[in-house]
Amino acid sequence: MSRWRARAFAAFGAGLLDQVIRAHGRPSEVVPLLTMRHPAPDPPPELVASRGVPGARIAVVLHCHFPEVLPELLAALEAIPEPFDLLVTTTAREVGASASSASSVRFYRVENRGRDILPMIRLVNAGLLEDYRLVCKVHTKKSVWRAAGGRFDGDGAVWRDTLVRGVLGSRELVRSVLSAFDNDPALMMVTAPGQVLGAEYWGANLPLVRLLGRRGRVPIGSAQLRFAAGSMYWVRGEVLRRLGDLDLHAAHFDPERGQDDGTTAHAVERYLGYLVRHLGELVTSDALAP
Repeated sequence: MSRWRARAFAAFGAGLLDQVIRAHGRPSEVVPLLTMRHPAPDPPPELVASRGVPGARIAVVLHCHFPEVLPELLAALEAIPEPFDLLVTTTAREVGASASSASSVRFYRVENRGRDILPMIRLVNAGLLEDYRLVCKVHTKKSVWRAAGGRFDGDGAVWRDTLVRGVLGSRELVRSVLSAFDNDPALMMVTAPGQVLGAEYWGANLPLVRLLGRRGRVPIGSAQLRFAAGSMYWVRGEVLRRLGDLDLHAAHFDPERGQDDGTTAHAVERYLGYLVRHLGELVTSDALAP
Protein backbone atom coordinates (compact mmCIF):
# COMPACT_ATOMS: atom_id res chain seq x y z
CA MET A 1 0.00 0.00 0.00
CA SER A 2 1.39 3.41 -0.95
CA ARG A 3 2.13 6.02 1.70
CA TRP A 4 -0.73 8.32 0.64
CA ARG A 5 -3.24 5.44 0.65
CA ALA A 6 -2.13 4.49 4.15
CA ARG A 7 -2.64 8.11 5.27
CA ALA A 8 -6.06 8.18 3.61
CA PHE A 9 -7.27 5.06 5.39
CA ALA A 10 -5.80 6.31 8.68
CA ALA A 11 -7.73 9.59 8.26
CA PHE A 12 -10.92 7.70 7.46
CA GLY A 13 -10.42 5.42 10.47
CA ALA A 14 -9.82 8.38 12.78
CA GLY A 15 -12.95 10.07 11.47
CA LEU A 16 -15.02 6.92 11.94
CA LEU A 17 -13.75 6.50 15.50
CA ASP A 18 -14.58 10.13 16.19
CA GLN A 19 -18.11 9.55 14.90
CA VAL A 20 -18.62 6.49 17.10
CA ILE A 21 -17.29 8.23 20.21
CA ARG A 22 -19.44 11.29 19.67
CA ALA A 23 -22.50 9.18 18.81
CA HIS A 24 -22.38 7.75 22.32
CA GLY A 25 -21.05 10.75 24.19
CA ARG A 26 -22.28 13.98 22.61
CA PRO A 27 -25.16 13.21 20.22
CA SER A 28 -25.68 16.85 19.26
CA GLU A 29 -22.24 16.84 17.57
CA VAL A 30 -22.36 13.41 15.95
CA VAL A 31 -21.54 12.92 12.26
CA PRO A 32 -24.64 11.02 11.12
CA LEU A 33 -23.58 9.85 7.66
CA LEU A 34 -22.70 6.50 9.23
CA THR A 35 -24.93 6.60 12.31
CA MET A 36 -28.03 7.88 10.45
CA ARG A 37 -28.80 10.39 13.17
CA HIS A 38 -30.33 13.70 12.04
CA PRO A 39 -28.80 16.95 13.33
CA ALA A 40 -30.61 20.24 13.55
CA PRO A 41 -30.23 22.32 10.36
CA ASP A 42 -27.50 24.95 10.33
CA PRO A 43 -28.51 28.60 10.48
CA PRO A 44 -27.87 30.63 7.32
CA PRO A 45 -24.24 31.77 7.05
CA GLU A 46 -23.59 35.09 8.80
CA LEU A 47 -23.61 38.03 6.38
CA VAL A 48 -20.87 40.42 7.55
CA ALA A 49 -20.53 42.82 4.60
CA SER A 50 -22.16 43.51 1.26
CA ARG A 51 -22.37 46.02 -1.57
CA GLY A 52 -24.41 46.22 -4.75
CA VAL A 53 -27.66 44.48 -5.73
CA PRO A 54 -27.53 40.80 -6.78
CA GLY A 55 -29.13 39.90 -10.08
CA ALA A 56 -26.51 38.57 -12.51
CA ARG A 57 -26.87 35.16 -14.17
CA ILE A 58 -23.38 34.19 -12.94
CA ALA A 59 -22.29 33.75 -9.33
CA VAL A 60 -18.71 33.37 -8.20
CA VAL A 61 -18.49 31.33 -4.99
CA LEU A 62 -15.12 32.04 -3.39
CA HIS A 63 -14.07 30.41 -0.12
CA CYS A 64 -11.38 32.40 1.69
CA HIS A 65 -9.49 30.60 4.44
CA PHE A 66 -6.12 32.20 3.62
CA PRO A 67 -6.72 35.98 3.21
CA GLU A 68 -3.22 36.52 1.82
CA VAL A 69 -4.24 34.55 -1.30
CA LEU A 70 -7.48 36.49 -1.82
CA PRO A 71 -6.05 39.35 -3.95
CA GLU A 72 -4.69 36.79 -6.42
CA LEU A 73 -8.12 35.23 -6.86
CA LEU A 74 -9.91 38.57 -7.10
CA ALA A 75 -7.51 39.63 -9.85
CA ALA A 76 -8.29 36.41 -11.73
CA LEU A 77 -12.00 37.26 -11.67
CA GLU A 78 -11.27 40.18 -14.02
CA ALA A 79 -11.29 37.57 -16.81
CA ILE A 80 -15.08 37.17 -16.53
CA PRO A 81 -16.44 39.24 -19.45
CA GLU A 82 -19.96 39.86 -18.13
CA PRO A 83 -21.60 40.93 -14.84
CA PHE A 84 -21.39 38.51 -11.94
CA ASP A 85 -22.31 38.39 -8.27
CA LEU A 86 -19.53 37.47 -5.83
CA LEU A 87 -20.30 35.42 -2.71
CA VAL A 88 -17.30 35.06 -0.41
CA THR A 89 -17.36 32.63 2.50
CA THR A 90 -14.54 33.25 4.93
CA THR A 91 -13.13 31.86 8.15
CA ALA A 92 -11.13 35.07 8.68
CA ARG A 93 -12.25 37.65 11.23
CA GLU A 94 -11.55 40.50 8.81
CA VAL A 95 -11.10 40.57 5.03
CA GLY A 96 -10.22 43.95 3.59
CA ALA A 97 -10.10 43.18 -0.15
CA SER A 98 -12.92 43.86 -2.58
CA ALA A 99 -13.66 43.02 -6.21
CA SER A 100 -14.38 46.10 -8.31
CA SER A 101 -15.53 44.04 -11.29
CA ALA A 102 -18.35 42.29 -9.42
CA SER A 103 -21.90 43.65 -9.72
CA SER A 104 -22.48 42.75 -6.09
CA VAL A 105 -20.34 41.36 -3.30
CA ARG A 106 -21.45 39.51 -0.17
CA PHE A 107 -19.13 38.26 2.57
CA TYR A 108 -20.33 35.44 4.83
CA ARG A 109 -18.43 34.30 7.92
CA VAL A 110 -18.28 30.53 8.45
CA GLU A 111 -16.44 28.20 10.81
CA ASN A 112 -13.27 26.37 9.75
CA ARG A 113 -14.96 23.05 9.01
CA GLY A 114 -15.51 21.11 5.81
CA ARG A 115 -12.83 23.06 3.90
CA ASP A 116 -14.41 24.84 0.90
CA ILE A 117 -17.18 22.22 0.56
CA LEU A 118 -19.33 22.83 3.65
CA PRO A 119 -19.42 26.63 3.11
CA MET A 120 -20.70 26.05 -0.44
CA ILE A 121 -23.33 23.61 0.82
CA ARG A 122 -24.43 26.14 3.42
CA LEU A 123 -24.99 28.68 0.63
CA VAL A 124 -27.03 26.07 -1.24
CA ASN A 125 -29.06 25.13 1.83
CA ALA A 126 -29.80 28.80 2.54
CA GLY A 127 -31.14 29.29 -1.01
CA LEU A 128 -28.43 31.82 -1.84
CA LEU A 129 -27.56 30.15 -5.17
CA GLU A 130 -31.15 29.56 -6.21
CA ASP A 131 -31.32 32.05 -9.10
CA TYR A 132 -27.95 31.53 -10.79
CA ARG A 133 -27.56 29.81 -14.12
CA LEU A 134 -23.79 29.36 -13.82
CA VAL A 135 -21.41 29.30 -10.87
CA CYS A 136 -17.63 29.69 -10.86
CA LYS A 137 -16.24 28.07 -7.71
CA VAL A 138 -12.72 28.94 -6.50
CA HIS A 139 -10.95 29.01 -3.15
CA THR A 140 -7.72 30.13 -1.48
CA LYS A 141 -6.20 26.67 -1.76
CA LYS A 142 -2.79 25.94 -0.23
CA SER A 143 -2.72 22.12 0.15
CA VAL A 144 0.49 22.18 2.16
CA TRP A 145 0.41 18.36 2.39
CA ARG A 146 1.55 18.18 -1.25
CA ALA A 147 5.01 19.35 -0.21
CA ALA A 148 5.55 15.90 1.37
CA GLY A 149 5.22 14.24 -2.05
CA GLY A 150 3.28 11.09 -2.84
CA ARG A 151 0.33 11.27 -5.20
CA PHE A 152 1.15 14.47 -7.10
CA ASP A 153 4.02 16.59 -8.34
CA GLY A 154 4.31 20.25 -7.29
CA ASP A 155 3.32 22.06 -4.12
CA GLY A 156 -0.05 23.56 -3.21
CA ALA A 157 0.71 26.97 -4.73
CA VAL A 158 1.56 25.39 -8.09
CA TRP A 159 -1.64 23.35 -7.98
CA ARG A 160 -3.72 26.42 -7.11
CA ASP A 161 -2.20 28.36 -9.99
CA THR A 162 -2.94 25.47 -12.39
CA LEU A 163 -6.56 25.31 -11.25
CA VAL A 164 -7.15 29.07 -11.39
CA ARG A 165 -5.53 29.47 -14.80
CA GLY A 166 -7.57 26.53 -16.05
CA VAL A 167 -10.91 28.19 -15.25
CA LEU A 168 -10.05 31.92 -15.25
CA GLY A 169 -6.86 32.13 -17.29
CA SER A 170 -8.00 34.77 -19.78
CA ARG A 171 -11.10 36.50 -21.14
CA GLU A 172 -10.85 34.35 -24.27
CA LEU A 173 -10.87 31.17 -22.19
CA VAL A 174 -13.82 32.30 -20.08
CA ARG A 175 -15.76 33.35 -23.18
CA SER A 176 -15.22 29.87 -24.62
CA VAL A 177 -16.49 28.32 -21.38
CA LEU A 178 -19.60 30.52 -21.27
CA SER A 179 -20.28 29.89 -24.95
CA ALA A 180 -20.00 26.13 -24.42
CA PHE A 181 -22.56 26.25 -21.62
CA ASP A 182 -24.88 28.37 -23.78
CA ASN A 183 -24.62 26.01 -26.76
CA ASP A 184 -24.55 22.58 -25.10
CA PRO A 185 -27.36 21.82 -22.61
CA ALA A 186 -25.62 18.57 -21.65
CA LEU A 187 -22.51 20.38 -20.41
CA MET A 188 -22.63 20.52 -16.61
CA MET A 189 -19.07 21.26 -15.40
CA VAL A 190 -15.77 22.60 -16.76
CA THR A 191 -12.53 22.32 -14.81
CA ALA A 192 -8.82 22.86 -15.48
CA PRO A 193 -6.81 20.64 -17.86
CA GLY A 194 -5.40 17.53 -16.22
CA GLN A 195 -7.65 17.80 -13.18
CA VAL A 196 -10.26 15.13 -13.99
CA LEU A 197 -9.28 12.05 -11.97
CA GLY A 198 -10.66 8.52 -11.89
CA ALA A 199 -11.01 5.36 -9.82
CA GLU A 200 -7.33 5.21 -8.87
CA TYR A 201 -8.05 8.20 -6.60
CA TRP A 202 -10.75 6.66 -4.43
CA GLY A 203 -8.47 6.70 -1.38
CA ALA A 204 -10.67 5.89 1.63
CA ASN A 205 -13.72 7.69 0.29
CA LEU A 206 -15.85 4.97 -1.33
CA PRO A 207 -18.00 4.09 1.74
CA LEU A 208 -19.01 7.71 2.31
CA VAL A 209 -19.63 8.35 -1.40
CA ARG A 210 -21.94 5.33 -1.53
CA LEU A 211 -23.87 6.79 1.40
CA LEU A 212 -24.10 10.14 -0.35
CA GLY A 213 -25.35 8.39 -3.48
CA ARG A 214 -28.18 6.83 -1.50
CA ARG A 215 -29.06 10.17 0.07
CA GLY A 216 -29.02 11.96 -3.31
CA ARG A 217 -30.53 9.08 -5.31
CA VAL A 218 -27.55 9.02 -7.68
CA PRO A 219 -26.05 5.66 -8.75
CA ILE A 220 -22.46 5.07 -7.62
CA GLY A 221 -20.30 2.58 -9.52
CA SER A 222 -16.80 2.30 -8.08
CA ALA A 223 -15.15 1.85 -11.49
CA GLN A 224 -16.92 4.92 -12.90
CA LEU A 225 -15.35 7.55 -10.67
CA ARG A 226 -14.53 10.72 -12.62
CA PHE A 227 -14.34 13.96 -10.66
CA ALA A 228 -12.84 17.46 -10.72
CA ALA A 229 -9.87 17.34 -8.37
CA GLY A 230 -9.04 20.52 -6.48
CA SER A 231 -12.65 21.72 -6.36
CA MET A 232 -12.34 24.71 -8.74
CA TYR A 233 -14.62 24.77 -11.74
CA TRP A 234 -17.46 26.30 -13.71
CA VAL A 235 -20.73 24.49 -13.06
CA ARG A 236 -24.42 24.88 -13.82
CA GLY A 237 -26.39 26.20 -10.87
CA GLU A 238 -28.78 23.26 -11.12
CA VAL A 239 -25.93 20.87 -10.27
CA LEU A 240 -25.02 22.65 -7.05
CA ARG A 241 -28.67 23.01 -6.09
CA ARG A 242 -28.96 19.21 -6.23
CA LEU A 243 -26.48 19.10 -3.34
CA GLY A 244 -29.41 20.27 -1.23
CA ASP A 245 -30.92 16.78 -1.73
CA LEU A 246 -28.17 15.40 0.49
CA ASP A 247 -29.51 17.26 3.55
CA LEU A 248 -25.96 17.82 4.81
CA HIS A 249 -25.11 20.06 7.76
CA ALA A 250 -22.02 21.02 9.74
CA ALA A 251 -22.39 18.00 12.02
CA HIS A 252 -21.79 15.72 9.04
CA PHE A 253 -18.31 17.18 8.45
CA ASP A 254 -15.14 16.18 10.24
CA PRO A 255 -13.38 18.56 12.66
CA GLU A 256 -10.38 20.12 10.94
CA ARG A 257 -7.17 18.17 11.61
CA GLY A 258 -5.25 18.77 8.40
CA GLN A 259 -6.55 15.56 6.78
CA ASP A 260 -5.59 15.02 3.14
CA ASP A 261 -8.23 12.38 2.40
CA GLY A 262 -11.04 10.26 3.84
CA THR A 263 -13.31 13.07 5.10
CA THR A 264 -16.87 14.04 4.25
CA ALA A 265 -15.52 16.99 2.23
CA HIS A 266 -13.40 14.64 0.11
CA ALA A 267 -16.41 12.36 -0.36
CA VAL A 268 -18.63 15.23 -1.56
CA GLU A 269 -15.91 16.27 -4.02
CA ARG A 270 -16.10 12.80 -5.59
CA TYR A 271 -19.88 12.57 -5.31
CA LEU A 272 -20.13 15.73 -7.39
CA GLY A 273 -18.47 13.82 -10.22
CA TYR A 274 -21.25 11.24 -10.13
CA LEU A 275 -23.92 13.93 -9.88
CA VAL A 276 -22.48 15.70 -12.95
CA ARG A 277 -22.35 12.37 -14.83
CA HIS A 278 -25.95 11.67 -13.83
CA LEU A 279 -27.05 15.02 -15.28
CA GLY A 280 -24.69 15.51 -18.22
CA GLU A 281 -20.99 16.00 -18.95
CA LEU A 282 -17.74 17.09 -17.28
CA VAL A 283 -14.98 18.45 -19.55
CA THR A 284 -11.72 20.32 -19.15
CA SER A 285 -11.33 23.86 -20.46
CA ASP A 286 -8.68 22.94 -23.03
CA ALA A 287 -11.35 20.91 -24.86
CA LEU A 288 -13.29 24.15 -25.37
CA ALA A 289 -10.50 26.39 -26.62
CA PRO A 290 -11.52 28.33 -29.75
